[in-house]
Amino acid sequence: MTVRGVDLPKKPAVWLGDDGIVYNDLSGFRHLTLDMVRYLHNERLRLTQRSTCPLLLLAADVLTLDFEVQVYASRPDLQHWTSAMAVVGDSFMLRHLVSMYVSYHPPSYPLQLFSELQPAREWLLQQQSAAEATE
Repeated sequence: MTVRGVDLPKKPAVWLGDDGIVYNDLSGFRHLTLDMVRYLHNERLRLTQRSTCPLLLLAADVLTLDFEVQVYASRPDLQHWTSAMAVVGDSFMLRHLVSMYVSYHPPSYPLQLFSELQPAREWLLQQQSAAEATE
């Protein structure tokens, strides 16, 4: 898409599944910027009408991210909206990024890395059921 001859950056797909999970499809994105993560967060709040929910990141292609992304994602006012997060991808770099995030900016919610979508989805649904049982 262009506006006045200027290419606009592609945005990742974000949707709310029938299962109550918000999906962020980062396929084709190798680098995460702060603007992209802000967009993902705002879309999630819009789709869920500002309610806390599980989040599934399809991130197999992600290799790098801006340091500001980790700082932004670790803010308590943002973490409040996430009940659990599953990251799907199996590259060394993604494992390293998730490990660094958990080590330096431990989230207030459960976070786990998976190599396939279905186990990640099942884990998030289990997390959701456990949270509902304790309410």
